[in-house]
Amino acid sequence: MINLVNAKQCVAIITLLSVFSSFNVQANWQQFTQPPTFIPKVTKKPTIDGKLSEHEWQEAQHINDFVVFRPNVGNTPDHNIEAYISYDSDYFYVAATIYQPKASLTDRVLTQGEYMWDEDYFGLILDTNFDRADAYLFHVTPSGVKEDGLVDGTNYIAQWKTLWFAKTHIEEDKWSVEIAIPMQSISFEQGAKQWGLQLRHRVANPNTQIYWNLNNPSNFAWHTNQLAPIEGLEGLKQGLGVEVKPSLALKGNDDDSKLTPALDILYKVTPNLSAMLTLNTDFSGTEVDQVPLNMTQYSQYFTEKRDFFLQDSQIFRFGGMGDSHANGMPFYSRRIGQGRQSGILDINWGTKLTGQIGNTRLGILSVNQEQDGNQSEETQLSVARVTQQIAQQHQIGAIVTNGSPDGQAQRRLVGADYRVQGNMLDQYPFVTHAYYQETEAVSTEEITNEDNKSYGGSIELPNDTFYLRSRYQYIGKDFNPALGFVNRKDLQFYEAINHYRIRPQSGWLADNINYYQFTGFYYLWEDTQGNRQGQSLFLRPLQIDLKNNDHFFFSHNRYQRILTKPFRFTDKLTFMPQEYDYIQNELYIRSANNRPLYVTSRFLTGSFYDAEFERISLDLNYRPNKHLFLNVSRNMYYYQKDGINDQLFNTRLSVNLAFNREWSWNTLLQHNDQTNNFSIFSRIRFEPSPDEVYIASINRGYNIEDGWHERTENTDETAIKLAYTYRW
Repeated sequence: MINLVNAKQCVAIITLLSVFSSFNVQANWQQFTQPPTFIPKVTKKPTIDGKLSEHEWQEAQHINDFVVFRPNVGNTPDHNIEAYISYDSDYFYVAATIYQPKASLTDRVLTQGEYMWDEDYFGLILDTNFDRADAYLFHVTPSGVKEDGLVDGTNYIAQWKTLWFAKTHIEEDKWSVEIAIPMQSISFEQGAKQWGLQLRHRVANPNTQIYWNLNNPSNFAWHTNQLAPIEGLEGLKQGLGVEVKPSLALKGNDDDSKLTPALDILYKVTPNLSAMLTLNTDFSGTEVDQVPLNMTQYSQYFTEKRDFFLQDSQIFRFGGMGDSHANGMPFYSRRIGQGRQSGILDINWGTKLTGQIGNTRLGILSVNQEQDGNQSEETQLSVARVTQQIAQQHQIGAIVTNGSPDGQAQRRLVGADYRVQGNMLDQYPFVTHAYYQETEAVSTEEITNEDNKSYGGSIELPNDTFYLRSRYQYIGKDFNPALGFVNRKDLQFYEAINHYRIRPQSGWLADNINYYQFTGFYYLWEDTQGNRQGQSLFLRPLQIDLKNNDHFFFSHNRYQRILTKPFRFTDKLTFMPQEYDYIQNELYIRSANNRPLYVTSRFLTGSFYDAEFERISLDLNYRPNKHLFLNVSRNMYYYQKDGINDQLFNTRLSVNLAFNREWSWNTLLQHNDQTNNFSIFSRIRFEPSPDEVYIASINRGYNIEDGWHERTENTDETAIKLAYTYRW
């Protein structure tokens, strides 16, 4: 059992073996690195209609030297690509013709905003500061469905959105795309000598990734250190730099209805620094969370989905924390506008200043809202974040938050962090983070400042062949960030994760397998006195991704949990304080999603604490064409202990209808018998252009603990919302 192993030594051994093994991996590849590329300034704007005409792009930089990155570095693409890059004072332009027959396209998405990474696409990554710290991402499918986000070094932030234009055109033997990115939608430093650029094309079947530039095939090609330098961009304008977004929402429920006007104003103080003002902020029509079953004693984390807080959200990230490891996060924007006691809270006004001055990035946010627990009062919530780039690889930063949703204005947090990003032996990329933070609270009987600190560090080698992440974190028992996210305190946490991946280069394996890999996960939890609270070891000796996009793995999972107080898991099951050692075996199968009907399934068997345990999860997806997508998900957990049988179910139904590129209707129904909640969210969206949106939505939630006929309503909102963006 894993309790016979010294946990800290286990972390150290996995880390060292990963590093040394990665040094011995010699991939058979050739670098395809582009020299600085001059981008011409055009005198005539191209018409963005998806149809490339010779005269429109004859002044542009012509690019056709694309190369396969995955599955085999250096291969020639099956389909020739002719790309064009240019700019004028107001827009950055990219166009491409991909000579891929219509019959071979994987193009099944039509709703703007729907997940499109399983489709064919063409796009770009643009680093306007060329500091390899962050970049913008813009991609388009053959049907014109757009995806935009941020690349924060090695992390993708999909929630970020901006205003840009793209059109596509499909013919029998090719498809084409034209993209125009307004200078007003991005931040940059006037007179910068170079920007960074990556062009990328994906063929979904067979899964092939094609790029323009490769700096290091050991890394992932969409990371910011893989971009090529481009130059010649000058005389860029952002007009007056003013963006005004008024919206009007008619919201109602069974008891009342009201007309809610809201206003967002953005002003570009400089091309690289933006100031925002939001008044009477309204978030009606925002997509609801998909709520999974919670198998732990700790609260769940949900990502931010509201536009105002997503704007430049990467600036506020701290210490390498993110959505996948959020415990201890100093600033969690969903603490604003939502209270633990009162639920949704009205935001009266908010201000935001984000951007970059030289090598300094800063973000300042201050919001006035209703007070949680006393909505007749107001409270002010503020956060300030600054990072300073030192040379090319090093970055130091600081963060300060003040205020709390429940009105205790003296709740503060201060923190500092450090990041270094580079290459080991000039080949193996790594990212290292270290941080320290502490909170300060008013003196009350409930809150003390005896152990109010949190600190930690991590190292990550984001290599394709050998990936490693090792992390340590300390969270004091009195660490209480009022605007942060903490679901487990009095904690020391250790983590080591690695995989070893092989991509066959020739023979039968190369014809049928994209890659196979071994993966290991190790986690250890202790309290701040060094007393063990639990540990987990997951081993995946076989994980295979096939050429037809089928994917499966087997996992052997070993757990140790030490309870110091009773854990009431369900109404029938309570686990008493003691040490538990148990095992689970897991089989995961995901069929290729380029078929009309595909499934993801997960089967587990073993124990859960001292109960016998089985889990069956099925995710059925039906996509017969680009107009309809149907998803049915069912998670079934079965427990047996001392003659007691219990079960938990989570069921989800999603129906997405795309009438055309502008009109869509999405519906989500969820039932979770852990919380005895049933909910329905349905939204009709009309987006005739990127700067004009109309939404009608219904959001209903019911507690059905006593059965459907005895249900009680806990959420009730119907909204019609109109929003338009004006720019000068």
